[in-house]
Amino acid sequence: MKVFVAVDMEGTTGLERLEEIFRGLPGYDKFRQIMAGDANAVVQGAIKGGATEIVVSDSHGYMCNMHPDDIIPGVQLRRGQLQRTWCQAKGLEGDCDAVIMIGFHAKAGTENGILSHTWITGFRDVRINGDSVPEPSLNTLLAGDLGVPVIMLSGDDLVAEQASPILGDIEYVQLKKSVGFFEGDHLPIDRTRRILREAAERAVASAKGRQPVVLKGPVSIEVDLSADAVGDPALAQRPHDNISYIDGGYSGPNALSDFEHVMRNHPDLTSPRDGTVAIETSDFASAYRKLHQVLGDIYERDIENLIDLVADVDAYERPGLENVIGDDYPLNEISSRRS
Repeated sequence: MKVFVAVDMEGTTGLERLEEIFRGLPGYDKFRQIMAGDANAVVQGAIKGGATEIVVSDSHGYMCNMHPDDIIPGVQLRRGQLQRTWCQAKGLEGDCDAVIMIGFHAKAGTENGILSHTWITGFRDVRINGDSVPEPSLNTLLAGDLGVPVIMLSGDDLVAEQASPILGDIEYVQLKKSVGFFEGDHLPIDRTRRILREAAERAVASAKGRQPVVLKGPVSIEVDLSADAVGDPALAQRPHDNISYIDGGYSGPNALSDFEHVMRNHPDLTSPRDGTVAIETSDFASAYRKLHQVLGDIYERDIENLIDLVADVDAYERPGLENVIGDDYPLNEISSRRS
């Protein structure tokens, strides 16, 4: 049995702050190890449940968070953005028997959802055939187009609630409860690792009875983007950022909103209203691929502004974190590192 595991970061054990999810920020190195440890717990459970081949996809940020030596030997780790056809599903193919998604979070616009967003903060909302969805729903329908069922999801309480209409009756693992955008009530690491292992074992053991979720075409994906070219406070957007990503042939003003930038680069897209782009395809995989291309237009601007302008490095602290990760449980299931 070949199992594909997509690993996001915001829904990782104990994580709740922006300063913990990007390289170079003060909490990152600790939590990238915890991210890998959560993945290893799932791998251990999947093997016990009957998995014989496992592909793990690093599916957060620049997608180079988990090091190869942080993952259980024998697992195929897919990382990096190059050659990534599928945004959060690098390595997912039709020969996989099941998909597990761990470390996920609430969708864009969710009040009090820990670091809530849908792929990037520049996507204000993503709707499939009119219904607003979180990231796991996008990935589930992609897997369905490839003929692969999703069998497990972990993260906070809100993502399970939001994803369940599409994902259905699968294994849900709640590692934390969202209290605010930067605050959660967290289960201790020894408990999260145990329930991840147990849920993965159950999910894989029963995977043969699962059916993929297939969305019949035509498919419409609408994305709300910022239509304000200057000083968008929600993103800390700098007014001339998007012009830096244009390669010649532009003679207009020096400020472009995300919406204008995307529409300029994708003449095949339509716009039902100012600030919204629409992707219309006959199948979901094609729509997902196009959404990933749109993401690429504003991705670096979005991430770099979060790091440069929103992250508060000097004020970062995590009082009470010792109650979550303790002093003796390893951050990573296959090592004793706790730095």
